[in-house]
Amino acid sequence: MPARERADVAPRRPITTLDVVDRPTITRRRALALGAAAGLGSLVAPALALGSHRRGARGFGLTVSPADFDGGRVSRVLSAPRRFDLLGLRGAGAVEVRTRARGAVWSRWVALTGHGDHAPDGAGGERASDPVWSGAAHELQLRAPRPPRAPLRLHLVAVPARALGRGAVRAAAIRARPGQAPAPGTPPPIIPRVAWGADGVPPRADPGYGEVQLAFVHHTVTVNEYTPQDSAQIVLGIAKYHRDVNGWNDIGYNFLVDRFGQVFEGRAGGTDQAVVGAQAQGYNRVSTGIAHLGTHGDVPLGEPAMAATAQLLGWKMSLHGVPTEGAVTVISGGGPSNRYRDGIPVTLQRISGHRDGDATSCPGNALYAQLPELRRRATALAGPLTPREGTVTLSAVGAVVYGEAASFRGAVTRSDGSAGAGETVAVQKRSSTGAWVTIARAIAGADGAWSAAASWRRGGDVRAVVAGAASAVASVDVLPRIEQPTRTRRVMAGSAITLAGRVRPASPVGVLVEIQGRDGIWRRVRVVRARVARTAWKTTVFLRRPGLYRFTPRTGASAAPALYVRARRRRGRARAGGVAAR
Repeated sequence: MPARERADVAPRRPITTLDVVDRPTITRRRALALGAAAGLGSLVAPALALGSHRRGARGFGLTVSPADFDGGRVSRVLSAPRRFDLLGLRGAGAVEVRTRARGAVWSRWVALTGHGDHAPDGAGGERASDPVWSGAAHELQLRAPRPPRAPLRLHLVAVPARALGRGAVRAAAIRARPGQAPAPGTPPPIIPRVAWGADGVPPRADPGYGEVQLAFVHHTVTVNEYTPQDSAQIVLGIAKYHRDVNGWNDIGYNFLVDRFGQVFEGRAGGTDQAVVGAQAQGYNRVSTGIAHLGTHGDVPLGEPAMAATAQLLGWKMSLHGVPTEGAVTVISGGGPSNRYRDGIPVTLQRISGHRDGDATSCPGNALYAQLPELRRRATALAGPLTPREGTVTLSAVGAVVYGEAASFRGAVTRSDGSAGAGETVAVQKRSSTGAWVTIARAIAGADGAWSAAASWRRGGDVRAVVAGAASAVASVDVLPRIEQPTRTRRVMAGSAITLAGRVRPASPVGVLVEIQGRDGIWRRVRVVRARVARTAWKTTVFLRRPGLYRFTPRTGASAAPALYVRARRRRGRARAGGVAAR
């Protein structure tokens, strides 16, 4: 959630990175305000100027058969079904690619590598290579160490031309203007998701939240020759590939930086929040990830990219109360690409290269050699490390019927003891992967009190979070909801009646069968166990005696409205079998 400005810290006009901060120190809350105003608020202008993109990125596939190699290591020239800008390879294999537009010269050969070292924690199964940016191309060739024996599946993405306009160039020019040294603890201009076309690639699920204990530096293994206007297209292409080819919820990186020093917001959830990405398998819940557009095996970062990354890391890490230098020990989450098994304590630098945690060459030898300098510069631009400010409490009901609203309430208190009026509170639920996912938000009132509600379909742990502070964890169970049609029916005594309905989540169902006596009192006949398949339950009951019956399905403490059935007298003996109500 974006940091919310308060009247006692926010100036009347928007802050930008060009403002001179005259206060000698910057508190954490000041840093949050600066993040909202300088890092987030300053992005509103480019976003409004550029607008959202009506035409999104398009993905399609291309199968390359062994016959396309004709027994050699290099394939024939392959024509794609349509223009493409980015491509990757499904499955493992040491394969290189080169591309060209019709009538143009070939690009250099680029390896289709990676194969899942950027991934959600614990992910496995078939993996795809890192995407390779080609720019507008129509043809390609593949090169392999040996002729392939099985078909190769390529995934291609076409990105709308000029995904980002001149606003981004202006943002980079403003940031790089000489003589405008950034104040410690302030973020660089960050190009928001709406400006690079993320509205055309919406996340599959709400973001998850963890904590930031360290940062991983990456490179995207794409071309190094591109213009400032190309950068947004590259980011959009990567987002489309990560979501639709890799099957992730969203783009994997938290931030992306181009060679001109333009910083792009990556995964959704708030640039000032500890959003769990898919950028360093086994460490996503405790880190943030910054990817550089380009390949940095032999080419180091240029000064604009280095300066922007140092400022970004100095702001981001101090915002979460961690230093930019030194080591930290975290617990590995494991995974196929992780260098360490699940549960192993791993000591890493606060600013690490991706290769430090996972089995990869990322971020390239040249960029990896620059990390000591990056740490030094980020430290010079970091804000003060202050403890969390204030507290937030959470009170929740113990159990909620499936599909109904769970109610949450609490209070926000600032570090000086005053009520946290106007603070934004996020109610978060722990997912099956352990990540915290925001399910509701609320604004604290004048007395600091807040309340929120969220539809409840699965029990679990919840917490409240505000400005980096978290409440104690509460557990909320889910009670099954059981349903059945309740229209009164008439049958002949001695015949069978089928009872059916739904129970969510799936739970054992027993049907209480009662018959009304002549005195009007309901008397228990028996309880019939129903068959449950997924969320449907069903049972059959024979009504041997005439009379008025009442059927009440139950599961645990929940019951459905009763069904009434009148069994009329008839002559002859009832059929045998089934469950007799007698």
